Amino acid sequence: MGFMATPGWYPDPDGSETPRYWNGESWEDTAAAKTDERTLLRSSAWALGAGILVVLIVVSVVLWQPWKNNPWSAPTDTNSARPSGRQWDETAPSETPTSPQPTDGQGRPTACPIVRGTSPNTSQNGWFSSGGVKYQGVPGWRENGGQFIDFTSERSGQDDPVTGSWVAVTAIGQLSKKDYSADTRTAAKQLTSCLSTSYYYRHLDRVEVLEDKSFRTADGVEGWLIRANFWNEPGYYEVLGDEVVVVILDQGAADTVTLFHTQAPIGDSSRKELVGRSLDSLSRS
Repeated sequence: MGFMATPGWYPDPDGSETPRYWNGESWEDTAAAKTDERTLLRSSAWALGAGILVVLIVVSVVLWQPWKNNPWSAPTDTNSARPSGRQWDETAPSETPTSPQPTDGQGRPTACPIVRGTSPNTSQNGWFSSGGVKYQGVPGWRENGGQFIDFTSERSGQDDPVTGSWVAVTAIGQLSKKDYSADTRTAAKQLTSCLSTSYYYRHLDRVEVLEDKSFRTADGVEGWLIRANFWNEPGYYEVLGDEVVVVILDQGAADTVTLFHTQAPIGDSSRKELVGRSLDSLSRS
C-alpha cells in the first residue's frame, strides 16, 4: 500500500475484514487487539491480586491459629497429671518443716518424755508450787505429788477420783527447754500434742481446741493458755473425755518454763469450776 497522509479508516493491510485506522503516521491496533490487550492486562492484574490475597490469607491463618479456638473441636486437656493441691504434693519439700511436737521420726506425735529422778514438791497451806509459781489447790482433793505430770520436774499436784480409774487433776511443774520450746505458745502446743498420746488417753478419738490465747497471771507473769476437749472413743470409758487446760509460763528461768495443768470431765460443770479457781489463783510464790 502507498503512503497515506490523511488520517482515516482504511482496509486492514493485514487482511482482516475489519477496517483499520491510519493516524497519519502508523496503523492503530484493531479493537479486538485492544480488547485482547485489556483482557490480558485485567487477567494479569486479577492473578496478581489473587496471589496477594492468598498470601494474606495464609499469613492470617498462621498468626490466628483458628484450630486452637474452634468451639466445635474437642477441648485441649491443659491439666497436668500431678494435682496442684499441696495436700497431694508427693515431691520432697524444699526445706525441712518444723514440728510443733515431739515425733517418732516418722511424723507421728509421741507421748511426753518422762522425767525421772526428781522429788515432788509438797503443798504448803493448800498451795502447790514449782519454779517460783504457785496455785491454790482444790479443797478436799488428795495430794499426789503431781504424778499425772511425770514429764515435768519439781512437780506438785492433786487429783480427785471420778469413776473407775478416771480422775480430775490439778498440777504444776517444770518443762525442760531441751525437750520443749522456750516460746510459751509453741511449748503449749507441744504439751497439748504429747498429752494426747500419753498413757491416760489410750483411746482418744479427737482433740477439740476451745481456747488458744496469751495468758497473764494476776501479778503479771506472761504465758500462753490452751483449753481443749479430749474426746474418748465412744464405748471405752464411762466419761466422754476431759476438758484439759495447759498453761505455760515464762518465769525467767534459764533452762525451764512452768507448766500449770488441769483436767476435768467434759460436762462436769462442778469440777470444771473448781479447777477454774485454781487457774485464777496462779501467781508468783
